[in-house]
Amino acid sequence: MAPTLFWLMILAYLLTTFCATASVVLNEIQWHELEEYCKQKKQPQLFGRIFDLRDQLALGAGILQAIATAVAVVSMTAWLIGAQAAIETDPLVIISLMALVAFCLVFSISWIPWSVTRIGAVQFLFRTWRWWWVVSSLAWPLMVGGRFVSLIFARASGQDEDEDDEEEAFEDEILSMVSEAEHDGFLEPDTRDMIEGVMELDDNDVAAVMTHRSRVDALEESTDWEEMVTFVVKSGRTRIPVFKETIDNIVGLLYAKDLLRESLRSESKRRGLRKLLRDPMFVPETTLLDEMLSKFLHVRTHMAIVRDEYGGLAGVVTIEDILEEIVGEIVDETDKDQSEDIMILNPEQADVLGTVHIARLNEKLGLELPDDDQFDTVSGLIMHQLNEIPRSGHELIIGRVQFNIQEANRRQIKSVRVTLLDEELES
Repeated sequence: MAPTLFWLMILAYLLTTFCATASVVLNEIQWHELEEYCKQKKQPQLFGRIFDLRDQLALGAGILQAIATAVAVVSMTAWLIGAQAAIETDPLVIISLMALVAFCLVFSISWIPWSVTRIGAVQFLFRTWRWWWVVSSLAWPLMVGGRFVSLIFARASGQDEDEDDEEEAFEDEILSMVSEAEHDGFLEPDTRDMIEGVMELDDNDVAAVMTHRSRVDALEESTDWEEMVTFVVKSGRTRIPVFKETIDNIVGLLYAKDLLRESLRSESKRRGLRKLLRDPMFVPETTLLDEMLSKFLHVRTHMAIVRDEYGGLAGVVTIEDILEEIVGEIVDETDKDQSEDIMILNPEQADVLGTVHIARLNEKLGLELPDDDQFDTVSGLIMHQLNEIPRSGHELIIGRVQFNIQEANRRQIKSVRVTLLDEELES
């Protein structure tokens, strides 16, 4: 009997580890990475199914983890009964067993899940989601109990469990009315886009619209006056993040207007960079856009520093980034002029804006890209080929031309790097 209990304990322990890993992965996974992975595996529809079932899968994994942990504890207790005499006569054995059990639990429900989530969360969920779907289906009586407890807590906190469903239904009803009004000619297409943009602000976070850290113009705190002025003028920014020693340690924001005001003082009376800084606002990259817009309006600032999960700099987000999700691209004096919409890097490569007309690009670079009634811009050509708006970093090859998406958001492709490939590489 003792060997059977021992192996039952081991199997239950392994199952506990497996379930704990799934629970952490389902709560911490970056869903856009799973979406990209599904596309790479040529199963894009699979992402939608997993995403829709995410709550059910997480609850199923949690239920199985609880059952497996209970089996492991009971089996271990029964197995140790046979060694009761030795345990009672040796306190050191008791202490050692307690330490061993504590270590095993920390190892199985903390260390392993955390490591898997960091290294291969996407691959883990892609390969095991069917297992968790089966588990959640078999455990539906227990899940009904979970729904009942959730309802009790929702009522106790004064919240209606069906609020989210009602909100989603209300949004669908509004969009249906907007579509009908557009069809009847009462609304312009741009108006519909704006309404959709407002309604979808709570579906995206700042990570989707921020300027990535690799493209952030930032100053070191020890920069001298002349370098500081030259940097601000060349960057064309009105707000500059300032860091100390490393860019992950942002200590403040430098406003160009403060620098201009200070430059009117005599050199002997000018304050140093540190005294010109304003306190920055820090937000996590998971902050939803509607929440971020509300913070901007409440605090009366136009820029926030976005932190990643480790507290480092993920990027910066501005109120303009969020407004562009509603009204589309906002062009101001710091943006590229139309004369710079095609920037030649070398004879085989150029950076172009998504709004560049294909005919003009063909003429400028000597290309033969297709141009028809369905599209006439670089952005239109790429979206026509992919049937979607790609993310930044996506690559596409059409004939002898490679397109690398430099910058894109939910509504449009902003800039693209165009590379003319060698005929040998094309073949």
